[in-house]
Amino acid sequence: MKDNHFLLDTVKSYLLKEIVPQANKIDHDPNTLFYALRGLGELDLLALKVPRHWSGKEVSEQTYGTFQELLARYSGALVFLQTQHQSAAGMLVASANSSLQERYLPRMGNGQVLLGVGFSQLRRAGDPLTVATPVARGYQLNGVVPWVTGWEFFGEFIIAATLPDGGAVYGIVPLVETHQHSGGTLTLSPPAQLAAMTSANTVTATLKNWFLPTESVVFIKPAGWIHENDKKNILAAVFMATGCALAGLDIVESVARRKPLPFIQKAFDSLQQELNNCRNAVREAQNNSSLEFAERLQLRAWAIDLAGRIAHAAVTVSSGAAIYSHHNAQRVYREALVFTVMGQTPAIMQATLGRLTRSGFENEPHQSNLRCGSSSRKVRGGRRGSREGTEEEKKIAYSRVIHLSHVIDSDIPQWQGDPPVEFETVAELHKDGYYLRRFSLGEHSATHINASNSFHLDGVGIHEYSAESLVVPGVVIDIREQALVNADYTLCVEDILSWEERYGKIPPGCVVLLYTGWQEKWSDQKAFLYQDEQGSMHFPGFDSDATRFLLEEREIAGVGIDTHGVDSGQDTTFGTNSLVLEKPRIVLENLTNLNQLPPTGATLAIGALRLRGGSGSPVGVLAFVP
Repeated sequence: MKDNHFLLDTVKSYLLKEIVPQANKIDHDPNTLFYALRGLGELDLLALKVPRHWSGKEVSEQTYGTFQELLARYSGALVFLQTQHQSAAGMLVASANSSLQERYLPRMGNGQVLLGVGFSQLRRAGDPLTVATPVARGYQLNGVVPWVTGWEFFGEFIIAATLPDGGAVYGIVPLVETHQHSGGTLTLSPPAQLAAMTSANTVTATLKNWFLPTESVVFIKPAGWIHENDKKNILAAVFMATGCALAGLDIVESVARRKPLPFIQKAFDSLQQELNNCRNAVREAQNNSSLEFAERLQLRAWAIDLAGRIAHAAVTVSSGAAIYSHHNAQRVYREALVFTVMGQTPAIMQATLGRLTRSGFENEPHQSNLRCGSSSRKVRGGRRGSREGTEEEKKIAYSRVIHLSHVIDSDIPQWQGDPPVEFETVAELHKDGYYLRRFSLGEHSATHINASNSFHLDGVGIHEYSAESLVVPGVVIDIREQALVNADYTLCVEDILSWEERYGKIPPGCVVLLYTGWQEKWSDQKAFLYQDEQGSMHFPGFDSDATRFLLEEREIAGVGIDTHGVDSGQDTTFGTNSLVLEKPRIVLENLTNLNQLPPTGATLAIGALRLRGGSGSPVGVLAFVP
């Protein structure tokens, strides 16, 4: 698991440093794209789903999806090109041709061997475009492969041709114009002038009497196999669409910071929430093998629709500058068009048109309802009313409501250096006819929420948190026994996995609440904020690795704790705060009554004061318990 975290951290670091500054150039310049691809090879990232005994990384589908989403967020051309190679590697893994596996797989991860694919023509109705005739010691291929990406990048590609019985043979052929001694030819067209990702060098291959020897055959599949495989992998390309959508959101968010126009921020909040709903639903679908194809299809269409709308929003907020071909919004908009048709089937086309014509929303997959444990909060992502944006039906069913906030008084435990809590009477009932006090306290006093800008210079203030983000499902992890033995105990990944064995996998979009037992020490300031003789603080918290796991593998909405900090007293770097608040997520501290909550099923309503530019705010947190 730690290897996956390191891998994704490495990818993101590479993308931000090497790819983002030249994303537009990568889109149209093959040499720049080649160096970007070679960089992934130098990091050994080009055979992620290949087993380790073939020198691959053997990552999970979830990790691979996150990898694809990251690449698509920062360069459509790069994700487009390397996907061809990763797909070829996956086909070789499934092959029974051990000699091909030995020849190619160990050298694919580092890019020593680069391999493309060319079989999309099998999806087309009517007479086959490429046919294979069995001959002695192999097959003779004739026809056209209209779409082969990676000319001058890949030395070879896996071609597919239709057999007389309707099945298809898949084999490796050169991606260069070639004349065989037997008279067979393979010719290539000039690269297609695509609207986006031109640098990926997509060509058409024409084969005449090309001899494919048996030793170059990857496998033979029965008639209709590709259509069944498309159904099985209907969500495979979703992460490129959501990555493109994230790229568009990055642009909208950047403009919102420069232009003080409330409606831009409102649009960003709405689109971000819908995208989060979509991504969470896709993650749930990945883990639900019983989900019907029709529901997976609707998720694919939702992601495509979102990529297009968010890219359009990026163009809109960028105004006339977005018309220039070199503008980021223009590039992302064109990439959204490519991801719309990538791997398209008639079913995907129909579902996408249903979204675009607003006729398919009632068929939203049930799994797009975000549930945390047994919580009855329902989110039906994508349902639209007659007004702008997304209107979602949300219901909270509860049997009781619990305060998770301490009473605020002048003698509550205070972090060293925090302003004191003060009350001053300014009007008295017998004198003025009403009673009124003035009070003052720090933004991080009492039960409070930390805002993104409290740990990141470019983070948002508490007033910018959307209302939607402050109503969230919650799960509770109890580490009282560990904290009783070790006051410096930190939640680790093993604790999380142990909890999940008992209560189920932590769903995306939850706030993870850590019950340490420190809430019982609230009335004793010295015990609550214990310092040793050297001045070191001692109280439990979240471990950084556990925090990364929750953010990356479980995609949580935030964390909370009954101590004064989600970081343990010994963590002077505020690692968990920094990780969680890289985005405007939730960090709750000084909670109470966590002992009254079930491990899963509660819904939190966080009442934050909308302090402009605030680094946080005292909060009244209510828990609705079913």
